[in-house]
Amino acid sequence: MGQGLRERKRAALERDLASAALTLVESRGFSSVTVDDIVAMTGVSRRTFSNYFACKEDAVAAVVLHRASDALESWRAAPPHDGLVPVVRSLIAHQRRSGTFATMAAVSRLARDHHQLVPYLREAQWSLWTVAGARVLDELGETDARRRAELTAVMGAVFGVVTSSFLSTSGNGDDEVSAAPPHLEHVLTRLEHGFTTP
Repeated sequence: MGQGLRERKRAALERDLASAALTLVESRGFSSVTVDDIVAMTGVSRRTFSNYFACKEDAVAAVVLHRASDALESWRAAPPHDGLVPVVRSLIAHQRRSGTFATMAAVSRLARDHHQLVPYLREAQWSLWTVAGARVLDELGETDARRRAELTAVMGAVFGVVTSSFLSTSGNGDDEVSAAPPHLEHVLTRLEHGFTTP
């Protein structure tokens, strides 16, 4: 068995475990699901589960990164690249269409009721924006250190707005956030044109 196949099998099992965790938690309630339930659903041992995740919260939060990573594979910014912010806008629109924001909203709803999930969700979101930033750099082919720092600043702003929108929303606002986190377009416009007095 080649290294590539082994890694693909590991990645597939990790996704199966995470998906099972989220499915069970959504159907039964967070406190009613155990790691034993997750491994029973996937047909693996607790030890195997522990090779991938520290706990059920870690597995549930991983779904966010998996959904976003899948979408990143198919994203291409339309040429010509007429600036950093338009490329980031294109990426955000693609992630929204792919269902990443809807997945983030679902996991965030769980985290608001089960605070032990919050640090795992934050870690998954941070990993997502780190991976997304690297993907934008690849798309732009940017090597200049100052331009790369600008991208880091833009992605950091996006990360802050998106993550705070999901974890602070309550009630029916989740659908609105899944479509477009509040104030994200405003912040991107200010980044694009400057933070001068309107």
